[in-house]
Amino acid sequence: MNWIVTCNLCGSSYVYASGQGLPDLCPVCTEKGKKEAKKFLDKEKRRKEVVVFGLLELPDREVKKSLSFVSHEEILSVGLGREPDLEKFRGGTALAWAEKVRSAKELSLRAIKDEALELGGNAILGADFACQVLGTFGDIVILLVSAKGTAVFLE
Repeated sequence: MNWIVTCNLCGSSYVYASGQGLPDLCPVCTEKGKKEAKKFLDKEKRRKEVVVFGLLELPDREVKKSLSFVSHEEILSVGLGREPDLEKFRGGTALAWAEKVRSAKELSLRAIKDEALELGGNAILGADFACQVLGTFGDIVILLVSAKGTAVFLE
């Protein structure tokens, strides 16, 4: 049996010939999705190959080319709650805050790796992370998490 189906992504209509479950995407969007997924996976693989060092020099590897300073900033907000229980912070960790900062740090690291790749680099030297309170708005604290370093091409 033939069905006229509307693609959930682009909104176009097409004929689908089958009796088993209707697809959400048209063949064009499905193929486009496969290409985008492949592109994403390729970039993810290349990103994993970029190494990040806190050191400015590596004794066992030679910097063939210093490319550029790379940096990225993430701004996030964390709620204090109506009546924060400050006893929870004594000698312990605010897990919700730590998770948000860790996530922002990972996003910043990913961004500087992508920037290094675009410049033709395979490493980042002198990597540094910072977390800073930008201010408060009512019971919300606004934080800045940043990553920076120098994109290089190592031998």
